Amino acid sequence: MAPRSPHARRPVFRLLAAFAAVSAAGGVLSAGLVVPAVAATGSLTSDGVNVFNELPADLGDKTLSEASTIEWADGTPMAKVYDENRTVIAYDQIAPVMRDAIVSIEDDRFYQHGAVDVKGIVRALVSNAGGGSTQGASTITQQFVKNVLVQQAVQEGDSQAAASAVEASGVEGYARKLREMKLAIGVEKEMSKNDILAGYLNVSYYQNNVYGIEAAAQFYFSKPAANLTLPEAALLAGMVQNPAAYNPLKYPDAAVKRRNVVLGRMLELGKIDQKTHDEAVATPLQLQQNPSRQGCLTAGTAAYFCDYVVHVIESDPAFGATAEDRRNLLRRGGLTIRTTLDPTVQNIAQDAVNKGVNPGQAARAAESVVQPGTGNILAMAQDTTYSPDEDQPGVTTLNYNVNQAMGGTIGFQQGSTFKAFTLATWLKAGKSLDSTVAAPSSGNDPFSAFTACGKKLQGGRYPYFNAEVGSAGGAMSVRDATRNSVNTAYMSMEKQLDLCDIAATAQSLGVYKGSPTPLDTIASNPKTYDLDRLPSMTLGTNLVTPLSVAGAYAAFAAEGNFCKPTAITSVVDTDGKPLQIPSADCKQVLDVNVARNVTEALRGGWTSGTAAGVGKAQLKGRQVASKTGTTNGSQNVWFAAYTPQLASAVWVGHHTGYRTLNGEKINGRRVGRVFGATIPGPIWANTIGPASDALNLPKATFTDGTNTGLKTTTADGRIRVPSVVGRSVSSAKATLQAAGFSVKVGGSVQSSSVPKGLVASQSARSAAAGATITISTSSGPPPVKTPTPDPTQPSQAPDPQQPPQQDQPQQPTQQTPGASGT
Repeated sequence: MAPRSPHARRPVFRLLAAFAAVSAAGGVLSAGLVVPAVAATGSLTSDGVNVFNELPADLGDKTLSEASTIEWADGTPMAKVYDENRTVIAYDQIAPVMRDAIVSIEDDRFYQHGAVDVKGIVRALVSNAGGGSTQGASTITQQFVKNVLVQQAVQEGDSQAAASAVEASGVEGYARKLREMKLAIGVEKEMSKNDILAGYLNVSYYQNNVYGIEAAAQFYFSKPAANLTLPEAALLAGMVQNPAAYNPLKYPDAAVKRRNVVLGRMLELGKIDQKTHDEAVATPLQLQQNPSRQGCLTAGTAAYFCDYVVHVIESDPAFGATAEDRRNLLRRGGLTIRTTLDPTVQNIAQDAVNKGVNPGQAARAAESVVQPGTGNILAMAQDTTYSPDEDQPGVTTLNYNVNQAMGGTIGFQQGSTFKAFTLATWLKAGKSLDSTVAAPSSGNDPFSAFTACGKKLQGGRYPYFNAEVGSAGGAMSVRDATRNSVNTAYMSMEKQLDLCDIAATAQSLGVYKGSPTPLDTIASNPKTYDLDRLPSMTLGTNLVTPLSVAGAYAAFAAEGNFCKPTAITSVVDTDGKPLQIPSADCKQVLDVNVARNVTEALRGGWTSGTAAGVGKAQLKGRQVASKTGTTNGSQNVWFAAYTPQLASAVWVGHHTGYRTLNGEKINGRRVGRVFGATIPGPIWANTIGPASDALNLPKATFTDGTNTGLKTTTADGRIRVPSVVGRSVSSAKATLQAAGFSVKVGGSVQSSSVPKGLVASQSARSAAAGATITISTSSGPPPVKTPTPDPTQPSQAPDPQQPPQQDQPQQPTQQTPGASGT
């Protein structure tokens, strides 16, 4: 190597002179941050003093990067998220033997000298005068400063500054030492020796992405730093000098040898006696490794919810102005994030989903459970394993419950679960559940028959047909159309409404598309998540998410009070200071009576409609309002329903492509035709029933609505009598009296379709104004006669290869865009 020029050597001489000046002024420096002129004895030394005096004295922000903890609703840790696994602790939370060990091996005069060890500097200066690495003489305070400078540079994304903070050779090495010395003097004027020692132990690196003594104690010995034994403390103290070389997981012999060096130094300094030393040296390495829970991969059944929480924090301006600010706050800010996820409800939901559609199959299932009145997400489950190794079957990081921006998918067609929003819009317009609408077996209307934002649609025609029980051509009440999910009746309703009003109702309840990807069709909204306002909207052709549907149905349960589905209940920083969190922003978006009437209509689907065969045993008499959903060819099937206290939406389908579930092998059995009540319904019941019991929720009741629709008359001038079948006696009386009739409660009748105690029949469908309408209640189904077995015919066992038979809607073989339903 060519010799340095005189010009290149001059800065070195100046820095050496400054080094010497500082050393000579050591006693003076304890009183101030500037080397006085009397300490300089020549021009070079004076130059060096000037260099030192010009260096910054304030270390600045000494806040260390800490792991953030995501918790379950009960405070149990769910996962840690971090760039550096660190938990900052105070001096008195560190075992005395740990404090003694680190001081003994790193800076045994720490409590005797100031920020700069003058004797050590002179010794190192003589040793390093010949060139090469600038080593030795760093006090614990200086090492603390160096590590904090590295931290600051890393947090600011300044790799050059991080490298400069550890530079050890040449001019740069001396420059770093001087800067450390000046900053160390400033630190000792701000912090006590004990606090500096704690800070040093908190900032130090212990290999395996473990930072700080608390994380090290937990990682290597599964205990807090306060409980470290002498051999354990000596091992960790020895690692600080060279964490990679003394990594006990990779180099146990080297780690033990270094541990014994620390113990020997503690003996020399009188920190331990000979007997204690010998016993510690004789102690074999006894690691009890406790790998840190890094990231959502470690969150078990809550992994997808955990991922959603991460997306919430990294996307919500409440946690920072920029994406980088939010990411740094989460991964370096040491937050404690308490979530809404209930461990009991989550485990019940996960079990129900897995039993409904076993993991590892082509079909997928997902469920979100939301608490009415708060928006709290109590469960978020799907039948896959959370992992980036997506080549394996049943493995994905995609969250089927949420939209694309939050780590999910573009959404799924929701079928007839959307009809609840059309119904709410119908009621908002002052129309009645008992209004009669046309319900032909099929239809084929021009787009001009539909209105969007006050304008007739332009284009071709929209064909549609029925796919439901009890939907033969004719007319029926809106109540019956809802109970049996009759497509053509709902299309008749849609033609009397504005598509923009229907979309506005759904969106006010939080239902948007899962992705802004445009549909190249008339009236689409290519740059927003807004729903596409097309004739097929009522039959559920927009791609939406289970979480949004669950949140909307929770608003029905809360009598029109919509709360945004919420994942976080509190966030506190390392000082215990609460931070602002995203609000559920609860608003009364539907009139109470409108919501009550929606619930009343949806209850009919549960008691005697498309969901009549679902979940009665699991719900144990709890009141339920439900809606099934089945898209064309059973490509997606849904069940959305609620009790007064819990709401849930379940989706089953394929997350890619358009594939039918009909005839697919699920849970070891080949299924026939699949509907919303076939697979999603039992998943819902197996979640909400047991969850209600586990949470000790009382059997609450819904409040019946008042039928506010306009009176209608028949051709002979008589008034149509609202249908009250399936309603409670009090609700039936209120509705009939509001329509201008007197009411008499008669006896009871047997009914297989109406639960006991509800109205099973009424005396008239039309009557003169003021007439008396007699209603009769259900006494339950007639008793089942047990046939006498024929001894000549053996009993026949069910064929395990055949699916169970049940009352299911009939679906035409020809599938068109208008066949979504049930």
